Amino acid sequence: MKNLSLIITVLFTFFSFLNELNAQCDHEIESSVLVIDGDDITFNPGDVVCLNGGNKDYLLIRNIHGSSDNPITFVNKNGAVIIDTDHFYGIKVAHSSFIKILGNGDESIDYGFQVKRVANGSGVSFDELTTDIELGFTEIGNTLFAGLFAKTDPDCSFTSSRDNFTMYNLSIHDCYIHDVGDEGLYIGHSKYEQGVHLDDCDTLIYPHLIRGVKVYNNILEHLGWDGIQVASADEDCSIYNNIIRYDSEKETIWQMSGILIGGGGKCDCYNNQIIDGKGDGIDVLGLGGFKVYNNLIVRAGKDFEPGNPNSHKHGIYVGDVVTIPSLEFKLYNNTIISPKSYGITHNNFIISKVRVYNNLIVDPGKKHEGDKGFVNNLTTAGRIDLLNNIFYDEINQVGFKNPNNNNFDLKEGAVSIDFGKNLSSEGITFDILSRNRPYNTFYDVGAFEWQGPDGINDMSDIISLSDIYPNPTDNSAGFSINLHESQIIEYHLITINGQLVLSENTYCFANTENKVNIDLGNLKPALYILEIISKNGFIHKKIIIK
Repeated sequence: MKNLSLIITVLFTFFSFLNELNAQCDHEIESSVLVIDGDDITFNPGDVVCLNGGNKDYLLIRNIHGSSDNPITFVNKNGAVIIDTDHFYGIKVAHSSFIKILGNGDESIDYGFQVKRVANGSGVSFDELTTDIELGFTEIGNTLFAGLFAKTDPDCSFTSSRDNFTMYNLSIHDCYIHDVGDEGLYIGHSKYEQGVHLDDCDTLIYPHLIRGVKVYNNILEHLGWDGIQVASADEDCSIYNNIIRYDSEKETIWQMSGILIGGGGKCDCYNNQIIDGKGDGIDVLGLGGFKVYNNLIVRAGKDFEPGNPNSHKHGIYVGDVVTIPSLEFKLYNNTIISPKSYGITHNNFIISKVRVYNNLIVDPGKKHEGDKGFVNNLTTAGRIDLLNNIFYDEINQVGFKNPNNNNFDLKEGAVSIDFGKNLSSEGITFDILSRNRPYNTFYDVGAFEWQGPDGINDMSDIISLSDIYPNPTDNSAGFSINLHESQIIEYHLITINGQLVLSENTYCFANTENKVNIDLGNLKPALYILEIISKNGFIHKKIIIK
């Protein structure tokens, strides 16, 4: 009887689970259905629409409206909804509002909506006055044009002109977008100021704005043009926690960047990783009044015309499409590794100021031009403010954990630790890995905040190492070192901009306090980094020459 009771209990629990699951679906749509139209089916705010898994030629959702408090949610059920088509789109949402499309209906599948191929168009399109829409847990790949379009183009009805329509609350997250012909994500109209001339009605129309844009936790790779392009988003816009690899593979001029904040854009851009693209890492062309921070940009533009030194590609490029003169751009705590040309280029003569603080720039292609190779200011000196940035010619000088595997987190003793300006007043209280910033009292430079000793650079051959004395100093300093084994140690003196100004070595005996004196008499007053190198690693100390 006990076993029978247990079986009944299990069966009751199982069928209760099924009933609960079915109760979550206010509408269930078979895989054979291609068009879901609110003019044909009654949808109420808060409804959940379950799309059964299977293959589709395309999916059109139109004339469906939730509410701000109770959006209508479309979710996959019983497997993935898979689209492989010769059509002009994979998924299209038209004349709809307060909609969620979420591919998290089956825990065993990462992407419940899978647009595998679109031979003659884009993967996903939000247009025809669609607003207040969310897309998540969706794969988009192998498209002729963009992975996703989110805008309504102007026409002679004037319904989508700037005076008559605004798109609100666009959220794109946790998606995988790959192998697309043009932009990975094309959000907002690029003709913010120029407008669009329509021959049919001989009229210049300004495209609508988008307000409330969030693009986050997406992976984008193998993109023909820009990875993420956002324009005409002049309010409440943020692009964060995305990974972008191999952008701009078509090498189409003016369509080459990992992230593009375009005309009419005012988007905070942070905690993104942009790796091995052929374009600029980030193009900053918007209105001003936003921050670009905690981004990791690796080898931007390196494979774009590698033999042509005049074909420039930058870690971050600051230009002007439409800028509000009274505003500022703020470039904070970015780590930029081996861009083809310059680390940061400032070429905006309209913006009042670009603040460049706490950036770590290493091995730019133009490093032979000195400091200009790291930050290239093409405007007047008063339009840029440089503070607490660190420049290095070579990657192995910095103290990264494993740069060969694109791990640019910091080892213990890295020079950028505790050297940054405190930017907590700007809301920067975390690093690219969402760890607390600062770890101790002082901010680190670059996207990563060192989180304490981890043993990777433990200098195990050193028994003891004293502080620098005296410090501050005017013409000489010294330190004491005690080692487990006799060896030659090297010590280098480096400016905060990465310039090597002194390089010496000395023989040290084992199990002895070796005193090392450094002649600083020819150096100008400034803060310097002393790098001490033994067989097992290195450590950095700071020296102030007064």
